[in-house]
Amino acid sequence: MWPSTNLAQWERRHWALVILALLAVTLTPLGWIQWRQVRLLDNVASNQVDSIMWQAYQLERELSRLDDAVHSAEVEPEAADADNLAERYEIFLSRIDLLTKIPRHDLIEGTSTYADARQRLTDFTTMVEPLFADPHALLKDPEALARVDNAIDSLLPVLAELTRDANRAVARFVDERNAQLQQQSYLLIGLATVQALGLLAFVALLVRHIRKQQRQYARLKKLSRELTEARDQAEAANRGKSVFLANMSHEIRTPFQGLLGMLNLLGDAQLTSQQRDYLQTARDSAEHLLGVLNDILDVSTMESGTLKLSAAPVHLPTVVQEVNDLMQVAARDKGLDLNAHCAPDLPAWVQADATRLRQILFNLIGNAIKFTPQGHIMVEVARAPRLPDGVAITVRDTGMGMDRETLERLFTRFYQADNSLRRRIGGTGLGLEISRNLARMMGGDIQVSSQQGMGSVFTVTLSLPLAEAPPESATAPIDPSHSRRLRLLVAEDHPINLKYMSILLEKMGHEATFCENGQEALQLLARETFDAVLLDYHMPVLDGMATTEAIRQMDGPASQIKVILVTADVVNDTRKRALEVGVNEFTSKPLQAQDLEAALARCGLLDPPEQSVPGLVVQRVSGHSPLSSYELPMRLPDPASSLIGTVLDTESYTEVLSMMPDDSLHEMLDTLFAPPEGTVHKLLQALADKDREVAGHEAHQLKGTSLLLGFKALATIAARIELLAKGSDPLTADLPEQVLRDMDRTQQALQQFESQGTAARPSTA
Repeated sequence: MWPSTNLAQWERRHWALVILALLAVTLTPLGWIQWRQVRLLDNVASNQVDSIMWQAYQLERELSRLDDAVHSAEVEPEAADADNLAERYEIFLSRIDLLTKIPRHDLIEGTSTYADARQRLTDFTTMVEPLFADPHALLKDPEALARVDNAIDSLLPVLAELTRDANRAVARFVDERNAQLQQQSYLLIGLATVQALGLLAFVALLVRHIRKQQRQYARLKKLSRELTEARDQAEAANRGKSVFLANMSHEIRTPFQGLLGMLNLLGDAQLTSQQRDYLQTARDSAEHLLGVLNDILDVSTMESGTLKLSAAPVHLPTVVQEVNDLMQVAARDKGLDLNAHCAPDLPAWVQADATRLRQILFNLIGNAIKFTPQGHIMVEVARAPRLPDGVAITVRDTGMGMDRETLERLFTRFYQADNSLRRRIGGTGLGLEISRNLARMMGGDIQVSSQQGMGSVFTVTLSLPLAEAPPESATAPIDPSHSRRLRLLVAEDHPINLKYMSILLEKMGHEATFCENGQEALQLLARETFDAVLLDYHMPVLDGMATTEAIRQMDGPASQIKVILVTADVVNDTRKRALEVGVNEFTSKPLQAQDLEAALARCGLLDPPEQSVPGLVVQRVSGHSPLSSYELPMRLPDPASSLIGTVLDTESYTEVLSMMPDDSLHEMLDTLFAPPEGTVHKLLQALADKDREVAGHEAHQLKGTSLLLGFKALATIAARIELLAKGSDPLTADLPEQVLRDMDRTQQALQQFESQGTAARPSTA
């Protein structure tokens, strides 16, 4: 097939064919012409064209010499030599034979002169041959000599004319040869011209192709530069997103540390039934919100490719049964039958990430419970023979089912089949996408089949290699009364978290020294001895990373102290950077006693806590939802009044009231409202001075404390000021008025709340 006119698409064979064709077209005519010229020259050389002229002249000349010899014999017979005369005649005869036998005698044999000369020569030889047979007798016969002389005289003009004809014939032949050579030269010139034009056309085509390639190269270079810039922008955006996620995780999880921590401490107090109901509602709400946050952060880490699985030996039937037990409460609330069945040939121990495996199960079973108004849900776990080390988890329900359009968009982010369910049930629409990505990370996938009104079937296939059962641990659980008492240095800038951690560490039986930033922590380490340092990731002056790096550069034993980073940052790059600067362990916010004990144990400061089966630690939480992406509707009490509901979160404030003594609560409120050192008044002064840095810091402090106490209006305006202080937008003049207005409304709401009797303080243990 002939190649395309686009030279860029030509292959080697196309170029070879074109070059061979050009060589054939140009060299074949040249070769033919050269072959013709060689043939012509060979013809001239082999046939000796010019010799005919020479032979005719020699014949004429030898006849003249014979004439002279005969004439001399006539004049002086006595002096004549008969042998010489006979020799002249013999030479003349040989010249006749040469003339008639030369190769190109055809040039003149067609002329009348040549025919006349041949006839006259024949007649002459016939006449004189008998006379020259006896030259001695000829010399003695004067009459015979006279006849010979007369015959020669009559023959000489004929031979002279023959010589001239031979010259003319040779001249004609030379002219014809020159004409042929000239014609061939013209043909060569024409072919050379055609070749030159073809070469120029080919060169023009190549130049056009080269220019086109140069333009394409310039476009590609520009595109590559744009792609590089886009990549750099995307990487910068990704880094910005990671920083944003880290900051958002910190900003959201930091209040959760105080919230869930205080809720856990409050659970140990003696509460009335109504108070325990409020407490359970608070736990459900907080854990629901934390589950939504975990889903969003999971999707972000999956997008960046930084989510890693932590595989360990897992007892698969136990995991399935634990999830089934935890979901039974939600199923019973809706009147559904939830059953789980493991096939007899199912491997007991597999290598898997137990947390992510439970997350998939919670998502699928939770969705089945949400979208099944009545009937039953069946969970079946069996082998998947088509997948190496395959395990198939099937979740069947008798719910509302889905149509084809819904099935096609089911795994689309934030998509839900019925938006009305979002309002009634809640949810982010991320659970199925997260589950499918986790299944694919485990070497499998999720398939779904459904029929509207008949229910749905979700099938998860996972590649879970077999594992050996780990040895059971016989270590007793940690009891603060029997564990080692540690001296800990805690750097935390949030006052509510400081109070919570103080209560937590005291309850755990440890001695704690507190400071507000990394610089103060370094000064304390230089003066005193501690067993470990707990650093908050985000702190003023020196953050957790910089503080750890400075600790590792100190002299003496302080440089080897164990450092535990308390962070809400879920970005994996944070953990990697922290390990590089010398962090030993991590605990996440909200900080829990068991997490801190585990971190201290991993540092070698405490005995490890008991685990009945390593790798199978299931956090059983109160309520219907574990800390995963299974989302339940929140149950929040109605506000006592419009003002209270607008500016005050009564649930959060009630929790704080129930756990804090009066003096601690009044001290905390004074840190907010009492002039001139209260946080609100410091913020107002910074706004008046237009000091963005101080305003941002004070707004951050006000936001954290307000979120913990439930002061919604103050938390909102503080968050707005903090955002403006970090950016380039001006701090508008209406901000101080808004802060004062929200402070007054919050204080009025507190008075209304107490006057309604809602704030009756329960007795604490």
